[in-house]
Amino acid sequence: MRLSLTQRQRSSSWCRPTTVAPGPLYEIVFMLDTWLRRRGVRERADLSWTTYEAGYVQAFGPRLDTVAQAEFARRGIAGHRGYVVDHVEPGRVVYTNDEQLEYDLLVSFPPYAAATTYAGLEADDRGFLVTDEASRRVPGHPEVYAVGDTADFPVKQAFLALLQADAAAELIAAEVRGEPTEARFDPTSMCVMEQFDTAIFAQVPLRTTDRPEAPVEVRPEEIQRYRVGMSPAWRLGKRLLGWYLPWRFQSGRPFHAGAPWAGMERGLDLMSHLLAA
Repeated sequence: MRLSLTQRQRSSSWCRPTTVAPGPLYEIVFMLDTWLRRRGVRERADLSWTTYEAGYVQAFGPRLDTVAQAEFARRGIAGHRGYVVDHVEPGRVVYTNDEQLEYDLLVSFPPYAAATTYAGLEADDRGFLVTDEASRRVPGHPEVYAVGDTADFPVKQAFLALLQADAAAELIAAEVRGEPTEARFDPTSMCVMEQFDTAIFAQVPLRTTDRPEAPVEVRPEEIQRYRVGMSPAWRLGKRLLGWYLPWRFQSGRPFHAGAPWAGMERGLDLMSHLLAA
């Protein structure tokens, strides 16, 4: 059976590509490989992965590309970068580079665009609200803040959305109290990519660029904070986060504050120094 997973791109007329953080897409193919192996049927399936991006998990820098490439090779998954879908036919995907891949089952991840419009508020070419990156305020409307999927930060990820919400909440609280604050959105992504048998960890300080083909990149001045590693131990880290976040939300507390987060942060920092580079 031929299974193909394809990450797709909008027309080049869209000037700033935007995507959900691609980690879960890679989780799908890696977990599927592990699941098939555990059932002793992996040899019955040909897995392939294509992305329009120049590097695997491009938004999160070259180290993720290296790790993902090694995982594709280790697992016998045919991975392809720079494959832009031209069109899909029954049983076949045709790419703009004249390549074609056949499939029995196709999982296609579509490009990302805003689902809701907000009259009177400035939006980018995909419908996301334009913001001041540090404060999350919408230009011309200092009383309006935009965070997460509604806003124009190029990478859509829960962790980054929560950081945006924290910054906005602190700025609003400071304004209500009439107190100064240095609260700002620090676009540092943190993610753990589950694979059922192991997991990939990434901590990535990001900055936006003016390059349509790569709207975000690793901040070179903070390269020491850019850490990537793979170990079964990271699966425990993901489970702890899965317990911690709902508990904080149910308590009505910010996720990125207080003694519990300080403990989580110390643990993640220790693990990243031991299990990532």
